[in-house]
Amino acid sequence: MDFEIDIKKVNWTPKHVEEIAEVASKAFECPMTFEELSTTNYGVIGTDKIEKVQIHEDSDIPKFVAIKCKTRFEEKVIKFQLPERACPASFVPKKTKVLVKGNLCAKFFGECEVSTRTVEFSIKLYDCNHFYMKQALPGSGASPYWVIFEGRWSPTEKGIQLEYLFRYSWQVAKTRLMPEFALEACPKDQKSRLAWTGDIPEQQLNGSVPAIVGEDAFGWIEVCREPDAVERGKARFNEESDDIKPTKPASEQDASSGGEAPRVQRNDRSLAGGAETAAAAAGRASEDQTTKEIDDDPIWPLYVGVGVIALLLILFFWLTWSDKQKLAEL
Repeated sequence: MDFEIDIKKVNWTPKHVEEIAEVASKAFECPMTFEELSTTNYGVIGTDKIEKVQIHEDSDIPKFVAIKCKTRFEEKVIKFQLPERACPASFVPKKTKVLVKGNLCAKFFGECEVSTRTVEFSIKLYDCNHFYMKQALPGSGASPYWVIFEGRWSPTEKGIQLEYLFRYSWQVAKTRLMPEFALEACPKDQKSRLAWTGDIPEQQLNGSVPAIVGEDAFGWIEVCREPDAVERGKARFNEESDDIKPTKPASEQDASSGGEAPRVQRNDRSLAGGAETAAAAAGRASEDQTTKEIDDDPIWPLYVGVGVIALLLILFFWLTWSDKQKLAEL
């Protein structure tokens, strides 16, 4: 899998080649060296998508930076292939989660206005302290345009903090010819906070997240927690099944079976929220049963009423016709 660092987007220029490996190591939480990256398929290159500079040592970095952009996008990208231990060769965009190794704790969903566009948000939190965020632009071509973020989350006094490690964009093409695809680095130490809000504890979050439209770097969102157990139906926005869980090596499975508790567990407030959700579901079931009983009432009184009205109309027209006949005879 290819990985790109756009030095203009992240506002960063390396001075030493090992700094490139450090960025990749932090993004995928997997130690890598520049020597290892240099031995991959095409090594480490710097490009503006037209001209390329092979980066072997520190002296090659200024050559890459000196490239004059020949496209209107003014991209300057350091690109290389990730080792399989950082990103599996079986990676499938929008399905495979690279950093996630634990179980789902909570899922939040919302639809918000960012700049002049409506964006749909989905945030999944896992007990391994990683998150998976999906932003989608509905109605953008043959299929929605998605931007996926992966990173780490941690609790705060009033909510949670998200640290973004890498991202990528994805859209299903109309043809088999897919555009060039790569995972992308996020700006260094890119973080944001979301705060709990609403009457029910831990059921609604609001705050800032990276914006995928408009000129602002961040956009304000409000997302609500989905029930912990829901019946899986059709996706909300042409969403494919996206819960491919990475398999752990046997050694990790043995270690995890030793009784080590996950670092993040649902607290009493979360359980209370779940109980309230169950009570609400029971209330809805009771309402559905009442509605069903009402719908089962006999329908024959309706037919009787219609018949009486019809008879009255016939009688009225007959009397009117009879009076006209009498007046005609006079």
